[in-house]
Amino acid sequence: MFNNNRHLNIFEHYTQKGSLPIENNVSRGLAILLNQNSLVLDRFIDFINSKCFEKKSSCMVPKPQRLNDKEIGIQQQIAKIVQSYPNPQNLIGITLTTASPINMIENKNDDNNGLITDIIISCKDTLVVIEVKRNAVDARLQLKQQVKSIAAEVVRQGGNLPDTELLDGTWEEIISILQDVYNISGSDENSVLGHYINHLENHYQQWFPVSLLTDITIDRENESAVDKRILNLIKNCCENESDAEKYSGRYIIPLEYDFCTEAQLSLDYESKRLMITIWSGDTKWQSYCLFNKTTNDLSWVYENSLTVDGLKLDLLTEPYLRLAHFQSTIIAEYFDKAYYQRNFGVSKDKCMALYNDITREWKRPEWSQFRALLKGKYSGLINMSSFDSDFQSSFENSNRSYAHVSFGYETTAYLPMEVISKYERNNSTLRGNDKLASFISKVINQLMKKIY
Repeated sequence: MFNNNRHLNIFEHYTQKGSLPIENNVSRGLAILLNQNSLVLDRFIDFINSKCFEKKSSCMVPKPQRLNDKEIGIQQQIAKIVQSYPNPQNLIGITLTTASPINMIENKNDDNNGLITDIIISCKDTLVVIEVKRNAVDARLQLKQQVKSIAAEVVRQGGNLPDTELLDGTWEEIISILQDVYNISGSDENSVLGHYINHLENHYQQWFPVSLLTDITIDRENESAVDKRILNLIKNCCENESDAEKYSGRYIIPLEYDFCTEAQLSLDYESKRLMITIWSGDTKWQSYCLFNKTTNDLSWVYENSLTVDGLKLDLLTEPYLRLAHFQSTIIAEYFDKAYYQRNFGVSKDKCMALYNDITREWKRPEWSQFRALLKGKYSGLINMSSFDSDFQSSFENSNRSYAHVSFGYETTAYLPMEVISKYERNNSTLRGNDKLASFISKVINQLMKKIY
């Protein structure tokens, strides 16, 4: 494909330094759509009216019956808006941002002449003001000032004070409307609507609603859309939605086991498989619990498949050495699997001997003793060449005075696209109705039973 083919899109521009304000360009594209696509405008009016209804507002937007019932403008000054539409009965303002707006505060510097609306829609006796922002830093503040100034200008020019309402909108909601209309109208990529959606996809994929993985082309170009679905799956797997952010902003599925506290979801782009990964025995306490509180032996370490709902999933467990500092993993070195199987097998007692020898806080004066243990008694357990290099750069040549050493087991279950497709067919991304999230929870529970 030619590299500059995106410029065949009517909303794409050749860029120059210091030119083309992004917000103005995106709002201009939306205004064009609202002006030329009657179904987009109809659905947008429904969207505004539903928000007004939710707030029990007296304001509603009447739908145009004739061409001259509506007009759409961009970058309009307050005074000129009121001169063109001098006595509106309703005045509705809506922000269009990527996140929830900040709380409304008063702007003490009123300047009607300097205020410019991003998009203004006139429908019969109602004016709709849209404030477009890529983020919510000051969208609500600007919108409130614009609506307040238009209302004041109406009165100043001899009209009656209009009923007003302020609403919050997001790009995700608007894009969902555009996608619905696009699907209804036959998904014509050469339409103005098709060009606009493609333009948004090229630049602002993170604004889009959550898509099913089966609706996304799995490649790095669509990573933000994939990540959005994975985050959605994580939240849908959690008992409480807020649980996904318990651990220092890392998105995980928290697990309530002594030997394992979290599961992570990620995508292997090369094999196009969803990976469910847990780390059992990761810390000193978790290792102790794994070897002393669980009733099963360690035969699960060598199993290469897991059957859930009659589906056979690939399974891989890798024992590893972990060196941490201030609870953060600094070095994680996989064990040599053949050495581990030959010397430890499925025995927890043999693993406890290794645990007793190495799992503790090793202070800087003891580091040579620790390395000697790995090179002597446990020679072959890890690749000492790569470990020595990592240890030297991360510990010996650092200001760190200790290393917390432990070992655990990284276990990954793989969900190929055919399994994902089975559960995402006619699926919902909504919490409580997400069949793929329910299956992922089953996989994790089945894995825990195998270990516990």
